[in-house]
Amino acid sequence: MPDFDRLLPPLGTLVVFEAAYRHKNFSRAAEELFLSQASVSRRVRELETDLGVRLFERHRYDVTPTAEGEELAVSVRLSLTELSSTADQLRRRGQDTDLLTVLSDPALASVWVAPILADYQRRHPELKIRVIASCESPETATEQFDVGLQYGRDEPSSFSVDFIADEAVFPVCSPSFAAQLSSSLTLEDLTRLPRLDVEYADPSWTTWSGFLAHLGKGQLAGAEEGRTEENVMVLTSANVCLDVAEQGEGVALGWERSVQARIDQGKLVRIPGFVMSKAGVINAYVPKHTAANPYAPEFVALLKDTLGRASSG
Repeated sequence: MPDFDRLLPPLGTLVVFEAAYRHKNFSRAAEELFLSQASVSRRVRELETDLGVRLFERHRYDVTPTAEGEELAVSVRLSLTELSSTADQLRRRGQDTDLLTVLSDPALASVWVAPILADYQRRHPELKIRVIASCESPETATEQFDVGLQYGRDEPSSFSVDFIADEAVFPVCSPSFAAQLSSSLTLEDLTRLPRLDVEYADPSWTTWSGFLAHLGKGQLAGAEEGRTEENVMVLTSANVCLDVAEQGEGVALGWERSVQARIDQGKLVRIPGFVMSKAGVINAYVPKHTAANPYAPEFVALLKDTLGRASSG
């Protein structure tokens, strides 16, 4: 059993240390914490004495973390973030015991989360449901959540990851653009069309290069003829890419679950004959290191059932 009492430094010094590290200045840390500059200096000195190392080099107007200070800051910031996150969730539940917070990719939120909320609310009329529509990954989300619904990413150890559904990718364009295309469009024809691509931060996400390689046109997806071509426009947002496609500016790749609403509304049409059936996955992420929300498992099961029925249909 860990000997916390003996091994941990004085806990009252850690918040002060973190503020001093972040500001690189004792006076600004004191202002943030509503303490005197002398109190901040004294608590940092107390921490240094306890650990037996120097954490800051003092200068006339500011401070510079030592190597030991940098090392401690990583652990302190991680620990304080986790602790404050858990405490915040517990406080929220104390004030609102029946609350479920869902973090979702915006497209998935509108197409899949929103439609099942009414059904789930009927099952639990006492429950308040809060949806955060955000493109942030579960690991970097700034707001606390009970369930995260996002396109598949690496499985971080701080989350329990539950597979929800596979995701297909296929080319889409505006109805007016589609009207100009041959009814027997070949893959060679497809490569000659003006293409709208997305520069994803995650290189594992499917772009035109990967899509064409999958369909057997890898030689046309390289740097020589790919992103440097005049007929390829590269954007940094998938939603903006689809917006541009709606204006008839070219062919974009649509992720099936998120583009379906635009297809149903007649804003985009699918170009038949070309599909990458398992381009990615949709996962549900449940934080491991915070108090488990009792409503989360049923909500995840409902999502899985809904998307599963949509796939089989």
